[in-house]
Amino acid sequence: MARGSIFRRLFRDVTLTLMFSIRIDDLTFEHVNDFCQARPREGLTLDYKLNFPRRLEKTIASFANTYGGHILIGVDETATGEPVLPISGVPLEQGLRERVVAIGLDAISPPVYPEVRVIKFQSPDATNADRALIVIRVHESDASAHAVDNGRSVYLRVDNISDHFTRQATVEEIEWLSNKRKMPLELKDRLVKEAKRRASNYLTSYRTLAHLPTAEPCGKYVLWTVPSFPRTELASPERLLEMSRTWRIRVANFEFPNGTATPIAGGVRHPLSPVRNYWYTEVNRFGLIYTEIGFTGEGEQFTDAIVCSLVAYLVVASIRFALNLYEACAYFGLVDFHFDVTPTRNRYPYIPNWITGGHLTENRTLEDTITLGFTAPVKHIRESLMERARESYREFLWAFGLNVDDAAASGHFGSFQVG
Repeated sequence: MARGSIFRRLFRDVTLTLMFSIRIDDLTFEHVNDFCQARPREGLTLDYKLNFPRRLEKTIASFANTYGGHILIGVDETATGEPVLPISGVPLEQGLRERVVAIGLDAISPPVYPEVRVIKFQSPDATNADRALIVIRVHESDASAHAVDNGRSVYLRVDNISDHFTRQATVEEIEWLSNKRKMPLELKDRLVKEAKRRASNYLTSYRTLAHLPTAEPCGKYVLWTVPSFPRTELASPERLLEMSRTWRIRVANFEFPNGTATPIAGGVRHPLSPVRNYWYTEVNRFGLIYTEIGFTGEGEQFTDAIVCSLVAYLVVASIRFALNLYEACAYFGLVDFHFDVTPTRNRYPYIPNWITGGHLTENRTLEDTITLGFTAPVKHIRESLMERARESYREFLWAFGLNVDDAAASGHFGSFQVG
């Protein structure tokens, strides 16, 4: 291959990677212009629109139904699906972003909430910004099928230019929408089970070497975050080990994860050496972050208590850690967050008296396990991290018969120095 061809291919690969690996709020006109100069063709995960389309909901729904993708409004295309330069844009006016969001919420069932970036720029004969480039990032959905036309039509994104890459799904293809998620869901389940097994092996094998008790702790906090549909690795184990040196999250005097990273099959784990207080965290190349922490307090005053400050620390720190990992690995899709506290039956929530104004020992739960969780795109979690953390905390306290409003939950967080 000629040297010029090699450089052109390298330029294309770099710009394509950059376009899809940057947070949408950080995208600039230069990013998109460089992307278009690489001449990527329309296809399964990319669509160009010269003007604001009349049936944008069809394209958004088709991406959500298939594998997600990007829509660039304000970029014309050639007959072979390549972008036309210079970028023409669309007339700049108020409410462009809101218009796209409204289409996703009102014209699609169930609704789709895409990420939208409106980039203003100036045409050659103008004195101020008068044009706009609209970048829409649609994530693969966890719903079985998104329909338009009042729920009557389901569209798929296909890699076929004769169908203009979007066409109505057949009955068999609607069934395929459910089945296509089967393999990544099975992979996700297997990753979690393997992490649980390794955590158990860590407890018995490594603690034996340190002459520490190997019995299961009296209870555990078990939490994980993972891409909703893991298909390909986000980072190699070697890169995970390299990145782990700068990952540590601190909330008040709480650190997550605890301990120095060391290699395990398919990723890294923390800590490097056994500790008396049971703690295990691993990060997998597919994006699973799995943690188990044993209850503290055996033989102490609060043996039958659940320490609420630790719950708050774990929720906030683990989510922040996960967001940093996914953004560093250019993953912006759906993420599952799951948190179990077990066993909890007949335990009470320990919050210092100076925060609550009294003892809570009468508020004992009837639940064997308290489970918290949600699913959302990375961007939405980043934008609403503290709101989601407080809502999870309130849900946790509700299981003990405590109706704590948002203001009180915020007060707890402030007292715990969580922010």
